Amino acid sequence: MTYLKSNDLFGKLAPEKLFDQVPHPILIADHLLTPDNIGAMIRLADNIGASEICFLGKEDEHRLGKVRRAAASSRDNIRWYFSEETDLHKIVPESKTIVAIETTDNATCIYETQLPENVAFIVGSESHGLSDELLSQCDMVVYIPVPGPTRSLNVSHAAAVALFEWQRQMISNAGVSTSSTTKGTLSLSKGPSQKYKHIFFDLDRTLWDFDAAAEVAFERIYEKYNLKSLGIPSAHEFHEVYHPLNEQLWMLYREDKITKDYLNRTRFMQPLAHYGVHDTALADQLSEDYVYWSPRIVRLVPGTMELLDYLKPKYHLHLITNGFQEVQHTKLSGSGLEPYFETLTVSEEVGVKKPNPEIFLYALRKANASPVESLMIGDEMAVDIDGARAAGIDQIFYNAGGKTVEGERTFEVKSLKEIIGIL
Repeated sequence: MTYLKSNDLFGKLAPEKLFDQVPHPILIADHLLTPDNIGAMIRLADNIGASEICFLGKEDEHRLGKVRRAAASSRDNIRWYFSEETDLHKIVPESKTIVAIETTDNATCIYETQLPENVAFIVGSESHGLSDELLSQCDMVVYIPVPGPTRSLNVSHAAAVALFEWQRQMISNAGVSTSSTTKGTLSLSKGPSQKYKHIFFDLDRTLWDFDAAAEVAFERIYEKYNLKSLGIPSAHEFHEVYHPLNEQLWMLYREDKITKDYLNRTRFMQPLAHYGVHDTALADQLSEDYVYWSPRIVRLVPGTMELLDYLKPKYHLHLITNGFQEVQHTKLSGSGLEPYFETLTVSEEVGVKKPNPEIFLYALRKANASPVESLMIGDEMAVDIDGARAAGIDQIFYNAGGKTVEGERTFEVKSLKEIIGIL
C-alpha cells in the first residue's frame, strides 16, 4: 500500500467523467449565518463538481474575507454568489428538480429515495432551517437519518451527505466502475436507468386530469338540466356526492361484478337518489351527456407534455387503461396526446382489467416488448403498480398527494417532472 496524493489518484480515475452522462448539480443555501459554513459550502460545491452555488440573502462585505479564507482555492474554481430573490424558479433552470434537505412530515429518507439526475439541492439556515415559502417551491424533500444523541447535522455536513449520496446513485445508475481500468479512467457501461426501451403509462389521473375534467362536465350538466330546481345545491356538491359512489362502482366493474351498462346508469341514479330524485330517464340523460363531455374537456396533469416531449425521442411509449374504448380514444385524439403513443391497450379489447397481469402481458405482446426492458407508470398502487409487478414489469408509482401507501414499487414520484430524473 502506497500513499497517493488525492490529485494523483483522481487524476488517474478521472471521476469528472460522471458528468458525461448526468448534468452538474446546483447547490442553494438559505441565509447562512457563519462565514465558516459559507466557505465550507463553496468548497463542497467545488469538490462535487457543482455548476454553481447560490446563497440566499444579502451579501455582507464584512464577512467576505473570512468566507474566502474558509473556501480556500475553491473560491476561484466555482461560481458562487448571493441573491435576495425569493422565487427559486428564477434561480433554478426549469430542467432541474429542486430537492430540499430538511426534516418535514412528508420528507423521505434520502437512502430510500431515487434522487433525480438533474438536481438542485437546497439547505436551510443553521438556526431556522428552510422557510415554508421555500419548501412550497421544492419538488422533493429528503431527510438524513441521524442515529446519534445530537439529532441535527451541521448544514455543510448535511449538504455533503446529500451530494455524495446523489453521486453514489448516479454512479450506480450509470454503471460507473470506481476502480481504475487499463486506461486509468472510470469505466462506463449501460446502467439500470438505460435498460428500459418501452414506457407504459396509465391514462386517467396519471396524464389526463380526470377529476378536473369531470368538474367542468358536471357544471355543464348542472346548468343544462337545471338541477338546482331539483334541490341539488351546486354542481360541485353534486360531484362530491357522485365521486365516491362512482369509485365504488368502478371497483366492482374492475372485479367483473357489474357490467358497463349498469355502471353508466347507476352512477347517476345513486347521486340523484341522494337528493330524493328518482328519475331513471334523467339518470340516463346525465350519463349520456357526461360520457360525451368528459373526454372532450381537455385537462392534463401538470408536466404531462414536458415529460412526453422528453421521453418520445428516447423510448417507445404506450398506454394501458381500464377506461371505455370510445372515451379513451376521444381523449387522445382531442388532447394532442395521440402522436406520442405507439400502442393503446384498453381493457375492453383484452377482456380483463388492471390489475390482472394478463392485460399487461397483452400490452407487451402488442408493443413487441419484454418485461425486463419495460416500465409502467401509474397513480394507483393496487391497479397499476401491483398489476405491473405481477407481470414482471418495473414500476413508477405517481403519488401526487404524497400519501403513505403500502406496497412494493421500483420508484415513487410526487410529480411527473421527477420522472425525468429517473429516465
